Amino acid sequence: MTAEELAACVAESITQASTLFIGTLDEPVRRHAAHVVADTIGVSIAGGRTAEMTRLRENADELGGAVPGTGGATVLVAGAAPVSAEQAAFLNGAAGGFLELDEGTRPTGHPAMHIVPAALAAAEVAHRPGTELLEAVVAGYEVSARLFAAFQLRPPTHPHGHLAGVGAAVSVALLLGEDPAAVAAIAATTPTVPVWNACYAGATARNTAMGLSAQAALRAIRLHRAGFTGTLESVPALFGEVTGKPVDIDALTAAADPARPRILRNYFKRHSACALTHGAVDAVLSMPAVPVDSIRSVEVRTVANNLKLDRQAAPNDLSARFSLPYTVAAALTRRESTPATFDYDPTVARLAEKVRVTLASELDRSWPEHAPTEVVVHAQGSVAATVQDPRGHHHDPLSADELRAKFTDLVGDIAPELWDRLLGLAALDDCAEALRPLRLVKPV
Repeated sequence: MTAEELAACVAESITQASTLFIGTLDEPVRRHAAHVVADTIGVSIAGGRTAEMTRLRENADELGGAVPGTGGATVLVAGAAPVSAEQAAFLNGAAGGFLELDEGTRPTGHPAMHIVPAALAAAEVAHRPGTELLEAVVAGYEVSARLFAAFQLRPPTHPHGHLAGVGAAVSVALLLGEDPAAVAAIAATTPTVPVWNACYAGATARNTAMGLSAQAALRAIRLHRAGFTGTLESVPALFGEVTGKPVDIDALTAAADPARPRILRNYFKRHSACALTHGAVDAVLSMPAVPVDSIRSVEVRTVANNLKLDRQAAPNDLSARFSLPYTVAAALTRRESTPATFDYDPTVARLAEKVRVTLASELDRSWPEHAPTEVVVHAQGSVAATVQDPRGHHHDPLSADELRAKFTDLVGDIAPELWDRLLGLAALDDCAEALRPLRLVKPV
């Protein structure tokens, strides 16, 4: 297909999502979308407490304050001053990259941490009803998930930014009454394209990619209103030729089902590490404890997609979260999963040197519908465990209570009130009311 024909397919996916999911969401879809919004906000709040994000907010005057008369948009940190919608989207999306707990879809990206910060800021400053926010999130997610299915990224291109940013632009356009295809075309023409190498090195500037895309989605509105234009041919040019290839263009044009949007096939993360490690971590935690000093070697047999994390960690927390040997060693050592579990530790790194990762062809055949992983620990004897899908994937979903517990652990004291408001978004006439608990807390 030509670039023009592929662009037409992208446009069709945007048109479908922008019409079929507006005013038609069933209660189960609204409830799941509210869980996606709440989970994303909880992850952003926790990431916003990191030293880097704290110092970045201290430069708020440089970032730009709220637009006079709008009341501003909420930064997802208790007691933070409101800022412009664009800066709120950037700060909240960037914060969401630090702990590697943001949800995702296969194959393979993290739409919500691009879409929710942008859509939330737009809905808040425009005082849109909660139902419209949920519909816009579902529509933007649909576009992003279809793009990730249609184009296979070529390493070292990382899935943050770009394609999910197109979905974020669709969501924002729907909330602000602009043409979704025109706004998405501008976002597609000016993408953020990070690489895996930054994750391996532990370059924390990489964490801003989602924030930059969320910010760009809102900026695309301003550009559109100023008369700027974009082209959806940017998508097949960049992701079908330069950084990837088309593999399933039918995913763009397949008939959408309002009762079965792609957001229902997402996964929620339990472990504070790259999603490609989660099957192995689950396998380890399902085993009986093995004395670490007795471990002679560890085998990890997995799918080809996960082999990009077959590397030893550099001595920093971000790099540790992108090392399959390190995360397995951390789970074997600490026998729990908290954000601190996967922080870098030289003792864990020494055990990681005993971990060998190999491709299991019989497991690989089930990717991307499943992501199976087998772990075998050789100590005084051998113990093995196999996971078909990480816990939290739609084949093995987390319950509402489990998602609430994750949110509570990440958010802290205001979690109960904030959770209830977010799960009740569909009943709110003004999305700004959902975040009031954050604004009422005095800064520490």
